[in-house]
Amino acid sequence: MQTLDVDDVDDVDDVDGLEGGTRGGAGPDLLADPGWVVPPVPEDVPEGTMAWLRARVARFSSGEAHARRRALAVGALGALGALDGPDAHAEALRDAARIRTQELLSAPGTIELMARVARVVPTEVLAASLGLPVTADTAGLVGDVARAYHAHGEVIPAADRALARLVADCGGTWDEATAARIGLLVQAYDATAGLIGNAAYLSLTGTGAGALTGVKALTGAGTGAGTGVGAGTETGAGTGVGAGTEAEAGHAPEPPPAPSADLATDRLHQALRTDPPVRGTLRAPVDGGDPVRVRLVTSDGSLAFGAGAHACPGQAQARALAAGVLDALLAGGCRLVRPEDIAYEPSVNLRVPAALEVTCA
Repeated sequence: MQTLDVDDVDDVDDVDGLEGGTRGGAGPDLLADPGWVVPPVPEDVPEGTMAWLRARVARFSSGEAHARRRALAVGALGALGALDGPDAHAEALRDAARIRTQELLSAPGTIELMARVARVVPTEVLAASLGLPVTADTAGLVGDVARAYHAHGEVIPAADRALARLVADCGGTWDEATAARIGLLVQAYDATAGLIGNAAYLSLTGTGAGALTGVKALTGAGTGAGTGVGAGTETGAGTGVGAGTEAEAGHAPEPPPAPSADLATDRLHQALRTDPPVRGTLRAPVDGGDPVRVRLVTSDGSLAFGAGAHACPGQAQARALAAGVLDALLAGGCRLVRPEDIAYEPSVNLRVPAALEVTCA
């Protein structure tokens, strides 16, 4: 496994909403080093605010609090057995995602994949799996919270209102179990959409977006903030043309895995190797000090879901949800409209297509 040299972040002043910036990039060994922790957040905060959510999820926790909160998230996911092995729950998620995607793709005319499918289907299917009532507002509420998740120190009333509605949907109790369920939805929102978007681009064009001269980042790229793909996952750097690809880093790519009969899964593996949605993560010295960025873009995709104590516990679910969407796209004979013209969301943390228009047979 070879860590690729992606975007230099020394000149970023506000990464993941943490003032003061970061020092230079660090190796992945830090992810398992007890001397380095996720940058902490304030704990003594009132209910009813985004600060409360950040203070109660595994994502921003360390030590005993992290272990306790992560266990709640894993329990909520219902993850059984090895994450990379057969999982009946994950297969059920894949089927549900495929069916819901087929419903959405049946609409006439052009469909904007990112807004209408990639950010809706995983949210709705995962919410139902977690026991939340699913309505036409569910994905929008999760999106409102996700956009403020890393806005540390800011008060965003719309996000606070959305959080309150999600807490009500979870039973109305402001506790760590509720925070774990909402955290899973929030952290899956953008990054799973990015995985779907990047893998869909590969599936429908047979090439990576970084190989196209038309690829561009939206105005303001590098100023936003993203989310992770599951409880406890910290996310990080990188938008821009072909960010983090082997060719740009000067490394020879490793051989891809042998193709299988499951085209959707093959495309997901390819996207995680060549165009992963999550680009990096932050760690800070346990005794204080500036955070450093740990690059997660590798030649084999082995760090796409993180590593160490904060590795994503929901990668089987994320893969299943994305595979279900791809199943429907491939079976529906979908085609990209203007595949040469793709832009990315203005985020320093994630690589997520801003829009992908498709037509389906």
